[in-house]
Amino acid sequence: MEDLIKYLLKYAFDHGISCALIQREQSYQSVALPDKKLIVINQNSKNKFELPFIIGHEIGHIMNGNVNGAFYCGKPVNSEERLADLYSLNLIYGYASNQFDTFEEPIQFIQRYGIPERMFKDTVELFEQKNDLIF
Repeated sequence: MEDLIKYLLKYAFDHGISCALIQREQSYQSVALPDKKLIVINQNSKNKFELPFIIGHEIGHIMNGNVNGAFYCGKPVNSEERLADLYSLNLIYGYASNQFDTFEEPIQFIQRYGIPERMFKDTVELFEQKNDLIF
């Protein structure tokens, strides 16, 4: 996980996004501040295993061109949140592929990389798309 987090923070930096890593109470949500090109990540989140996904999600808000600040709430409440979730999923999948980390089943990928279970259907679709490109 540590290497993935380093990768995501470098990815953000390479795209002009600043990152503030903080330690707050678990109820404090991570946030993207697109107008400042800044993400604020609470390293003490409720589910530490999802931390890379949260980082990717907040990066997604900025890379998707969202204009309003967005707190990570753990569920897509609108299209911007859903698109940020998908951005994170694809970003982490790209990382895993670059590491030559292969999975026969999407659930293995979800479990290994801290992808929230709500993303299972999207992960299955992603695996199907990538497999279609191979054949």
